[in-house]
Amino acid sequence: MSAKKTTPGTARKSTAAGKSAANGKAPPTRRPASSSRTLSSLDVGAVAGEIWALLSQSDGQTLAALKKSIHAPADVVVAAVGWLAREDKLTFVASGRALKITLKS
Repeated sequence: MSAKKTTPGTARKSTAAGKSAANGKAPPTRRPASSSRTLSSLDVGAVAGEIWALLSQSDGQTLAALKKSIHAPADVVVAAVGWLAREDKLTFVASGRALKITLKS
């Protein structure tokens, strides 16, 4: 038996690792199983109160600083900022590359 020679024009293209040969797209990524924790309006409201108190004592803070100052999960802090923003209680001011969050006066 003789081995077939492949020429550059007839060589079969190999698919990149992780790509499906059928459509050339990467397979869908699997999400990790969601945790059993849910956001409740009571939790978000309580954190919104903490953010309000913190911002009333300062000239404003970045979102990163709020996340560090408030002892709550980051997603709850972000939801609470959204809550206060939706109620038109916050002002967002560009400060260099950061966004400073202050209370409306």
